[in-house]
Amino acid sequence: MLRHQQHIAHRQQGFTLIELLIAVVIVAIGLLGHAALQIQSVNTAHQARFAQTANVAMLDLVQRFSAMPEATINNEFNFSNLADGSAPDDMDCLTSACSRSNFAKYEIREWFMSHKVYIPQLRFSVQHVSNLVTVKMTWDANLSGVGAEDCTADASGNAHQCSEVAVWVR
Repeated sequence: MLRHQQHIAHRQQGFTLIELLIAVVIVAIGLLGHAALQIQSVNTAHQARFAQTANVAMLDLVQRFSAMPEATINNEFNFSNLADGSAPDDMDCLTSACSRSNFAKYEIREWFMSHKVYIPQLRFSVQHVSNLVTVKMTWDANLSGVGAEDCTADASGNAHQCSEVAVWVR
């Protein structure tokens, strides 16, 4: 009987190591899945932060041209850098007197320069047609380093986030 038990014990040697190896593999797969979920969560949080910042920036821009309805109706706020992402022309209305048109350009540039720091690859347009002002914005929420004119995906499949608002001005 003792000899039989020794024979069974000898045959089961290493079986515990196989169980341990399987357990380690299962835990490793679980940890990799958890890490992937954490990375996705961080990316989603970044995109949400950029979207919120862009919405606040859009509200700021709408308030700027709503404060000057005559300039808005006369197309003095019309601007677009959707194609190239360039900054509006520099105007200095702090140290010298500006016309209403130049002050509108100054407001657009000041707005762009203050918000491009927080919104990656910020591009926008302000267009007035029949008292309706349409503001469009795009930004690089994926941090690919490339701006876009619209929200379609680029060759690598990265899409940019965008927002649009239309405001009635009279």
